[in-house]
Amino acid sequence: MKNKGKLLGLVFVIAAIVFCFSACGGKTLNNAEELEAYLNSQPVNSPNKPIKIIINAKDLVFPKISAAIMSSGKYVSLNLSGSPITTIPSESFYDRKTEKGCETLVSITIPDSVTVIDSIAFAGCTRLKSITIPSSVTSVGGSAFMDTAWFNNQPDGLVYVGKVAYQYKGTMPANTNIILLDGTKEIAGSAFGGCSNLTGITIPDSVTSIGFFTFVDCTSLTSITIPNSVTSIGDWAFKGCTGLTSITIGSSVTSIKKGAFQGCTSLTSVTIPDSVTSIGIQAFYGCTGLTSITIPNSVTSIEYHSFHGCTSLTSVTFQGTIAKDKLGSFPPWVTNEILFPFEGDLAKKYLAGGPGTYTTTWPGVKNSVWTKQ
Repeated sequence: MKNKGKLLGLVFVIAAIVFCFSACGGKTLNNAEELEAYLNSQPVNSPNKPIKIIINAKDLVFPKISAAIMSSGKYVSLNLSGSPITTIPSESFYDRKTEKGCETLVSITIPDSVTVIDSIAFAGCTRLKSITIPSSVTSVGGSAFMDTAWFNNQPDGLVYVGKVAYQYKGTMPANTNIILLDGTKEIAGSAFGGCSNLTGITIPDSVTSIGFFTFVDCTSLTSITIPNSVTSIGDWAFKGCTGLTSITIGSSVTSIKKGAFQGCTSLTSVTIPDSVTSIGIQAFYGCTGLTSITIPNSVTSIEYHSFHGCTSLTSVTFQGTIAKDKLGSFPPWVTNEILFPFEGDLAKKYLAGGPGTYTTTWPGVKNSVWTKQ
């Protein structure tokens, strides 16, 4: 009788251990190889009863981890909270070859050490319903959570990821004015892309970065002030903002990147701060309302077609000197001829005449003639 009691007690202890293992923590592993072997040894399960995995490792090869989960066909809840990583790299759980995400990943816990989640990191993880995102995250790449159950379950409106304004979800009401939360660090790529009803946005001075395509085709946006805290504006950030008439660029921005204001046809004035050192390819391409521009002394590089298609641009002031090999560049399709930033002979006149104001009465055409005043 005594032995029978001991046996029953042992059974209860084992049962408790098993229950705690399955319901509380999970299996602790060190790498993708161990993960693959363990998952393959487990029985078939369902999304409602995922296998709980804890990975505590410094060097995580995310594509291998994702491949191990997918190839096993098992549903997994992944906890990375003990891994001292700072970045979830691009395509961590997305396979570009198959154009599919890790479709059997149902939840993930991201460690507090992570500050960056790169573009399309979790794209296509259609069953990923639960994501524990720490407040340490200050940068999120475009489409990082595209087609995940987590994003689809978010309420309509602006979705935040950590301290990042990630993406506006749903149909934006007419005449919408957005006030970003104090403490926001970044506006992610494509966050407001195609939001034609956005008429205004207030950006706090905590924001340091505006991603690529962030405000593309926000056709009702008429003006914007970029605070001095912002150091980076991504490629094509304001492309196609046809209602934008004025913009104030903060004094910490160092580069106006590729296509940043391309096609902003109503833009009549823009002040480039003396913190800017470079103006990218097609930065102001097709800004047909722009009548004048001042290039500050700080600018040392202007790439090709930066001001092409600016059919109203009649006055350009250069405050400093730009080297010949930094005024224009070679596009991928041209190998023997440098393409200049401006229409007509302005680049050649400036290289010969130096700093000053140049004007034309025939703007926006290939043969426009410029004169130094």
